[in-house]
Amino acid sequence: MKKIISIIIACIIFSLAGCAGDSNEHEGEAKTPSGSSVQKGRDYKKVVKDFKEKGFKNISTKKQEDLITGWLTKEGEVESVSVDGDTDYSSDEWYSNDVEVVITYHTFPEEEKSDTKSSDEKSSNTEIADEKSSETDDQSTNDTSDESDQEILTIENNKDFAAVLTVKYEADPIIGEFAKKYAGRTIEFDGYIANMMLHGNYKIRYNILILAGDYGQTTYSGPNFQFEDVNIVSDLNLTGSNIPDTIGMGQNLHITAAVKEYNEASELFKLEPISTRIR
Repeated sequence: MKKIISIIIACIIFSLAGCAGDSNEHEGEAKTPSGSSVQKGRDYKKVVKDFKEKGFKNISTKKQEDLITGWLTKEGEVESVSVDGDTDYSSDEWYSNDVEVVITYHTFPEEEKSDTKSSDEKSSNTEIADEKSSETDDQSTNDTSDESDQEILTIENNKDFAAVLTVKYEADPIIGEFAKKYAGRTIEFDGYIANMMLHGNYKIRYNILILAGDYGQTTYSGPNFQFEDVNIVSDLNLTGSNIPDTIGMGQNLHITAAVKEYNEASELFKLEPISTRIR
C-alpha cells in the first residue's frame, strides 16, 4: 500500500512539473485567434481586439479605400490579416508576441481636396472675413488663434482638451482628432502612473501608461496616455519638493508634455515628456 501511495504522489509531482514546463514553453509568444480566412469580412476593430487579447503587441491597421456604395462590402470590413508577413496563417499558431500584425480593411476614399489656385483666390476674401470673426468669437477661450500657438493647453484654456479628458471610451474618435489637430503642441494636466514596464530588452528604459486624475479614484475618463521608451532620470525631467529615489505604479504626477500621435490599433495616445512634477 505504501508503495502504491508513493507511486501516485510521484505521478502527481511529475504532472505538476510538466504543467509548469508548459506554462514557460511559450513565454514571450502569442497564439493566433481564428485563421486568416475566418477574419475576412469581420469588423476590423473586433479583429484588433482579438489579437490584443491573445497577447500580440505590434498591431497596425491599413485602409483600403475602395468602397463606392458600401452595399455589398461594409465600411470597416476586413480584407486580409497578415501575421509576420503571412496572410495565410492558421488558428492557434504560436508567434513571437512582437511580430507585426497588419489588418487591412475596406473604407470609402477621402474626399479630394481642391488645389485650384483660381478657386482659392475667389474665396480668399470670404475666408479672411470668416477667420477674423472666428478669432473674435474664440478670443475668450484662447483656443487656436495665432497669439496662442505656443500657449500650453490645459482644460481651463482649451475646450478640445477638456473634452478629451472627459471621454469614457479610450478609442473615442475625438482623441485621434485632437492628436492630429494639436500635434506638436504642449499639454498640461494632472495624472498618475497606471502601469510601467521595461521597453524591449532595456534595463533602465520604460513604457509608462498615464491616466488622467488621481491614483485610487473610482471612476475613470480620458485617453490611455503613454510615455514610450523613456529613461526616468534623463527623459521625465522630474521636479518637485520631494523627488523619490524611484517611481512606479500609483505615483501621482503633474505632467507637461508634447502631443506626438494617437495609435488607433493600440488605443495609445503617445506623448513626449517635457517636465514631470511629483504630486
